Amino acid sequence: MLILKTLWARRRRNGWLLAELILVCILSWVIFDPIIVMTHDRSIPLGYDADRLCLISLDRLHPQAPGYDPQAADSAALMDTYLGLVQRVRQHPDVALSTALLGIGYLNSEGSMSNSARAEGDTTEAGQRQWYEVQFLPHTQFFETYGFRPGKGLTPEQLSDRGYTKNDIILPENTLDAFFHTDNPQGKRLWHFYTGDTIYRPVVGTIGTVKYYSDRAPVITAFTPLLEVEMEDIPGEARILVRLKDGVSMDRFQHDFKPWMLQNLRAGNLYARDMQTYDEVIDTYSSVIATPIYRRNLMMAVFFLVNLCLGVVGTFWLQTRTRREEVGVQLSFGATPARIVGQLLGEGAVLTTIATVVGCFIYAQYALSEGLNMGMNQDWMQHTGQYWIDSFAQHFCIVSLIVYAILLLVVSIGVYIPAYKISRIPPTEALRDE
Repeated sequence: MLILKTLWARRRRNGWLLAELILVCILSWVIFDPIIVMTHDRSIPLGYDADRLCLISLDRLHPQAPGYDPQAADSAALMDTYLGLVQRVRQHPDVALSTALLGIGYLNSEGSMSNSARAEGDTTEAGQRQWYEVQFLPHTQFFETYGFRPGKGLTPEQLSDRGYTKNDIILPENTLDAFFHTDNPQGKRLWHFYTGDTIYRPVVGTIGTVKYYSDRAPVITAFTPLLEVEMEDIPGEARILVRLKDGVSMDRFQHDFKPWMLQNLRAGNLYARDMQTYDEVIDTYSSVIATPIYRRNLMMAVFFLVNLCLGVVGTFWLQTRTRREEVGVQLSFGATPARIVGQLLGEGAVLTTIATVVGCFIYAQYALSEGLNMGMNQDWMQHTGQYWIDSFAQHFCIVSLIVYAILLLVVSIGVYIPAYKISRIPPTEALRDE
C-alpha cells in the first residue's frame, strides 16, 4: 500500500516514466518477437540424425569423353548403374547404410515439390491442405538411412521394403494429425481431383514428425514412392545418401572416403563428383535466406537490448538518486536499508507491470488484425498447429511474459544499484541539503 501511495504522490514524474516504459514495451514486441520465433523454430529437432549423414553427388560422362559407353546410356542401364553405386557405397567399412536419393524434393534441398489433398470425407474448403512432397525409391533403405523415428504401424525397414502402388502415401505424425486428428494411419485416405476424376491416396504408414527445412517449424509433409524414373533425372537429380556407423568420426571419414570415392565410385557412364556432410547441405540452404535474416534480427535485438539497458537504466538511476533526501528522512525514522531498497524496487516493478499490460494491450490490437510474427514459415505452407507459435493466445502470452521479464530485469538494475548506495549513507549526509 505504501508503494502505491508513493507512486501516486509522485504521479507527475512517474507518468513520464510510465509513458517511456509503454513505448519501450511496444518496441520490444516488434524487435524480440521475430528472434524468439526463429530461435524456437531452429531449436525443434529435425526428426532424423543429420550428424552422421553425407550426400554424394553424381555426374555422367559426356558422349565425347574418353571411356564413354553408348550401351550404358539408356535409362534402364543408367538406373542399374546408379543402384549399383548405391550398393557399392554400402559395402564401405565405415558406412552403416546408404540409399538412393532421386529428385529435387529431399529434406533441406534447395528445390521442393508440393501437392495438395483433403482427408477422406472432408469436402470443406478449409480441409484442402498443401504439403511438401518427398519422393523415395522403394527397396533402397530410404527410411532407415535417414533414421526417421517410427510411428504407429510399419517400422522404417518395413516402409522401405513395402510393395507400393502409384497413389500410396506415407505421412509424418504431425501431418497425419493435421488431416485426421489421430496418430494411427490405419484405414486413412486422402483425396483430390485430377483431370475431373477423384483420386484416393491411401496412407500406408507413418513416421515421427519431420522438419522439411531446419530453420522452420515442421509443416505438412508427405513421402510418396517413386515408381517411374525419367532418364534425365540421372545423374542431374541423383544422389547417394550415406549414414556412418556409430563411433566413426565424420572428419576422418571425409578424409579417407573422398579418395576412395573418386577411385571406386565409377561405373558405366556415371561417377561420383562430390561429397558433402548433411550439415553442410542444411547450411548451404540456410545461408541463402534464413541465416542472414536470423543474424540480422539477432543483431537488432542485441543492439536494442543494449540501448534499452542504457536508456531505461539511466532514467531510473537518475530518478532514484534524486530521492536521497526522502531516503534520509526514512532512515532517520528507523527504516532499514533493506526496506528502502525493497520499496524502491517495488515501485519500479509496479510501474513496469502497468506499462507492460498497457503496451501489450496496444500491440494486441495490431496483432489481431495483422497477425503475429511467424519467422521463416511461409503463409502458403500450412502448419500443423502442434507448437505454441501456431496458437495466437499462447504465442501472445509467452512473448508478453518474455518482454515483461526483460523490462523488469532492466528496471530492477536501474533501481537497485543507486537504491543500494543511497540506503547505506548516514541520514545526516542524506539530509544535508534538505
